[in-house]
Amino acid sequence: MLAIPYLDRNGQPLTIRFRCLEEHDHRALGHGKYNTIKDDAPRMYGVDSIHAAGDEIHVTEGELDRIILRKVGFHAVAIPGAALWLPRHRRMLAGFSKVWVWSDPDDAGAELNNKVCRALRNAKGIRLRDGDVNETYMQGGAQALYDLAS
Repeated sequence: MLAIPYLDRNGQPLTIRFRCLEEHDHRALGHGKYNTIKDDAPRMYGVDSIHAAGDEIHVTEGELDRIILRKVGFHAVAIPGAALWLPRHRRMLAGFSKVWVWSDPDDAGAELNNKVCRALRNAKGIRLRDGDVNETYMQGGAQALYDLAS
């Protein structure tokens, strides 16, 4: 399992999630692809970007996609799954002039994109065609992501 620490804006730990890196049937082996501490409330990942960004921010579907966007220079946060957009997330992102939404090119991703764009009038979905942010980056490098955000 990959340990994914959730930190506050000052780098202090809030919680931790785990991602299985094996390609197998996770449920058949008694765990999910992602695992969270029991009874831990869903959180936005990468909140330090909210405090470091200028007037634009990027929202991804998943922690690893957020890590890639940060790697290429975008201030980004992640929703830990398409169904976990919460009303408080709208308030957290309300001050930005532009919110770029990088959701996966599947039904769940379309649902996340619609939720964020309905909640924030300044949100704009980015159409990913070749997979999620990570897959797009692996196929075309940072330039593929820059091209999509322009």
